[in-house]
Amino acid sequence: MSVPDLKTIQSLAEVPDGALPITPGSIEVTPEGVLGIAKPPRPCKLTFMADGLPFNVAVRHEGPEEGGGSICQIWADVGHVPYTAQAPERRRALLAVLRGIEGLPHVRFIVQGGQKIILFSEIRLEHHASPEDLFHQTILVLQEARPFLRLLGEYL
Repeated sequence: MSVPDLKTIQSLAEVPDGALPITPGSIEVTPEGVLGIAKPPRPCKLTFMADGLPFNVAVRHEGPEEGGGSICQIWADVGHVPYTAQAPERRRALLAVLRGIEGLPHVRFIVQGGQKIILFSEIRLEHHASPEDLFHQTILVLQEARPFLRLLGEYL
């Protein structure tokens, strides 16, 4: 095993207060034999536009006590169900379409508070989510949701 260089020793000394106390998994040794701080991946949040809707993505990494892995969530605010007094026929048709969309493998359409329509997807991974995992899940959500978003768009 090689002797750690000054940069490694400095990084060990600069452990933030949130990481203390040092636990058995806090320090790692690389294949080259260099000591380092084992930092878990940070959660991430991002947004993107697709089909005129702003989509949100959030990735949260679980610690070893929760079983490790990651939780990936993708959601978008699709629109609002009109009040009965505003447009009773449009409301009935929109709610009928939403009831018919149930049972999709990757996407759920949720009516929140009786008015707000949210497209939601969540996946649990046994490992820390990589960019490829996030991209794959996003494509699955968009492919599955796109025909229903077009159908809902007629009534929104």
